[in-house]
Amino acid sequence: MKLKDIQSSAPENKILLDKVGIKGFKYPITVLNREKGLQHTIAEINFYVDLPGKFKGTHMSKFIEVLNEFGRKIYMKNIMKLLKNLKKKPSSKSARIEMYFPYFLEKKLL
Repeated sequence: MKLKDIQSSAPENKILLDKVGIKGFKYPITVLNREKGLQHTIAEINFYVDLPGKFKGTHMSKFIEVLNEFGRKIYMKNIMKLLKNLKKKPSSKSARIEMYFPYFLEKKLL
C-alpha cells in the first residue's frame, strides 16, 4: 500500500512561505585548514528554503539527504552546489544555510 504524499498535494490556500526548514541540526563536518589540510569538527546547521504556494509542505529529510551527498566535506567551493541542490527538493527559488562550528587555530608562542 502506497501512502499519499500530503506535502506535494495542492493546499486550500496557496500562500508562498519565505522560510521553512530545519534549525539546530548537529552534523560532523570536515573543513579545509590552510596549515594542516583538513579539520574535523561538529557543526550546528540551519537549512531554509522558500516554499511555493502550490505545496502544503516539504520533506525535511530531503535537506539531510542533500547534506549527505557531500560526504561531510563542507568547503567554500561546494557551498553553492549544496544550496542549488537544496532548492531542487521542494522546487524553491531560494535556499539558505547557516553553519556554526568551532574552528581551531594553533598559535605560536613567542
